[in-house]
Amino acid sequence: MAIDRQTLADQQQAAARAVTDVLARMPREFATAGELAALMAALPADTPVSVAWTVRADPDLPAGPTHIAYTAAGINLLEPDLVDVIDVDSRVRSYGRLTPGVELGAVVVAEGQPAPAETVAYQPNERALDALGAGDAEATLTALVELLRWMAELLPDTPEGEDGTPETVAQWVTDVSIRARLGIEATRLTYSAERLANLCRDLADREAAQLAEDDQAEYERRVAELRDAPAGGYPASWITNGLPAMDNRIDDSAARDAYLAAGHADVVDEHGSPT
Repeated sequence: MAIDRQTLADQQQAAARAVTDVLARMPREFATAGELAALMAALPADTPVSVAWTVRADPDLPAGPTHIAYTAAGINLLEPDLVDVIDVDSRVRSYGRLTPGVELGAVVVAEGQPAPAETVAYQPNERALDALGAGDAEATLTALVELLRWMAELLPDTPEGEDGTPETVAQWVTDVSIRARLGIEATRLTYSAERLANLCRDLADREAAQLAEDDQAEYERRVAELRDAPAGGYPASWITNGLPAMDNRIDDSAARDAYLAAGHADVVDEHGSPT
């Protein structure tokens, strides 16, 4: 049976409130089965539960003792069955219905600290994939450097741990030549990590230089724009784009006063356009 868009929105908001009233906007931590049971009992019985694929971490995780904080957070899931909705033009279209659920996760934090609102993947390969998906080449390379160095540490023939347990692949291999070759691969991986680290630094330097160039070009454009503005007036582009951000290098206070005196507001709407 088809429903209207407002009914669909009302249903989804009511379902979401039943979860957010318990979990609020922040992940809830639990440490025991009893705490988790009490948390789940406060939710609607049909609330779907999932387990996060990735262990997360505090992005500012310091050196020193750590522990794992176990969390429950609200998430939105898309139901597999579509809903027939009567649209504003009276046509019936099928839409996906969002269902609020709970995701159980683990976050590595400093000893005694709670899980932060913002986290990153704990493992470097997962951080690399996240950064790549966000278009952050520098963060991707940084994570891959960490991964290569970690791989290199697992290969060479090094002393056993304090409990006598082998800590590298080579310590489990009896063939001397293969142990030596594993050490060579570890060295190669270390060299690869260093080369990637150099590329990452070069990339950061180039991006910083490009930002500086863009900033200088924008500064020069704004200076020229003010120079060409009519006496006692302001640049015509301000009417379309609104007041530009303040720049301590540019004395445009008189032009700003003229802009406001002409009745233009020093605000923008939700789309970033002047109002």
